[in-house]
Amino acid sequence: MPTDSYSSDSPTTTESFSDSGSSGTEFASFRVLSEHDRAAITAIIETKVRITLAQGQAREDVKAVADKLGMKPAELNKIVRLAMREREKGNILLHEKALIEVAEQLVP
Repeated sequence: MPTDSYSSDSPTTTESFSDSGSSGTEFASFRVLSEHDRAAITAIIETKVRITLAQGQAREDVKAVADKLGMKPAELNKIVRLAMREREKGNILLHEKALIEVAEQLVP
């Protein structure tokens, strides 16, 4: 995985493509990709493939853990999302508990 970032500061990126025309039916013509361009695009593709694989593995993990806990995967996903929001922002669980208390008061 390349560590250097792809920046748009290269002198040829300002001429990336031509106008598509006033009618909008013509296709834009793109410049020839440099090795750096190709490496950057390849890195993006590889990253997206890894993300897709990781998402699939996460789904399988959720199914396995939910089954072990005797709950539905959707329920476990909701718990995980709440925990993630709590980690990111804080006080989410406290807010959810307050909403539940209000809802309990409304239900006889």
